[in-house]
Amino acid sequence: MNLEVRKVASGFAGEVIGADLSREEDFAPVHQAFLDYGVVAVRGGPLAPAAQIAFAKRFGPLMGRRPSTPDKVLMPGYPEIILLSNRREKGQKIGISDAGRYWHSDLCFEEKPNLSTVVHAVEIPPVGGDTLFADLEMAYTALPEALKLRIEGKRAAHTFKKHYLEVMAEGSDRPPLTPEQIENLTETYHPIARTHPETGRKTLFINPGHTTHVEGLDGEESAELLETLYEYCLRPAHIYRHVWSVGDTVVWDNRRVMHNAEPYDMGLYTRHMHRCSIHGDVPF
Repeated sequence: MNLEVRKVASGFAGEVIGADLSREEDFAPVHQAFLDYGVVAVRGGPLAPAAQIAFAKRFGPLMGRRPSTPDKVLMPGYPEIILLSNRREKGQKIGISDAGRYWHSDLCFEEKPNLSTVVHAVEIPPVGGDTLFADLEMAYTALPEALKLRIEGKRAAHTFKKHYLEVMAEGSDRPPLTPEQIENLTETYHPIARTHPETGRKTLFINPGHTTHVEGLDGEESAELLETLYEYCLRPAHIYRHVWSVGDTVVWDNRRVMHNAEPYDMGLYTRHMHRCSIHGDVPF
């Protein structure tokens, strides 16, 4: 089958048909689609853990154990892969079953946030469990010039601690972090509008899940500014809904998109996915 890249019918994302992700020569068109669209759905069959890791490494160095990730959710034998799963073994969940059910960008709270995320779908529920993506490059382009000037040079704070404490207080059954890991969930500041290091294009770099406030503004003004920006981020024209199929491998650019995993009936269905994360650089 010939490799084909095309824009999805509804949304801003790209779709790749006929790629063999284990083939190095198929990486270049996938990578270009990744830069062009921000989210790329590669339709295909099973992808072995070693092959997924090898493919993800072509984007850059992989992120291993993080302060925000409990060790129990790392794939045995493949610690580069985090299990997003509600499967159980010996009565215990083996992965994070409620990961990402809010608008966020992966690991934006680190000094060098995640460049991209590679997720492979192994088992998918028949209903629910879609992932929504918002294109923050399109959102930045849509801002009035006065608003672009208002945020120029401003930074916002990012932390995982706020969300983690909230979901644990609500009764999440995800494996808990250790006290040492929680202590290491520090606050990091990044530009509200960053420049994409590969394309040179401007994009917003904020999200409701981990961005807490704008540096130098009081609480009310900070909240008002962020809420105004989120209104542009979440316009329907800037959203892509990915309906998963078994065998999908979706790659997204955390430097220009945020995402939100929708819930599903975990009592009836299983959702099991393998996730790799790639190191990024310091936003500018």
